[in-house]
Amino acid sequence: MNELATAATRPKHRYMDPVDRIRLERGASHLSRLGPRAIAEAFAELTFRTDGLSAALAVLDQYQHLSPRVLAAVGGDRFPPRPLRAVP
Repeated sequence: MNELATAATRPKHRYMDPVDRIRLERGASHLSRLGPRAIAEAFAELTFRTDGLSAALAVLDQYQHLSPRVLAAVGGDRFPPRPLRAVP
């Protein structure tokens, strides 16, 4: 298993409801297009609503060691494809 995906570092959101996962991915994609200021403001808003400043800072610290080049090399710069299902 890849060192970046050990059980200790695997994001817990990986197991969320599929509809919520899609909403999160779309929201994150939109937010990233808005730039660093909007991302910082969104993190700040989340910490104010949940009283989770230490959790937000811990997440940011975990991601601090990653580089865009490494993420692109392992496919971590894009969301995984969603399986298509036939609708009855």
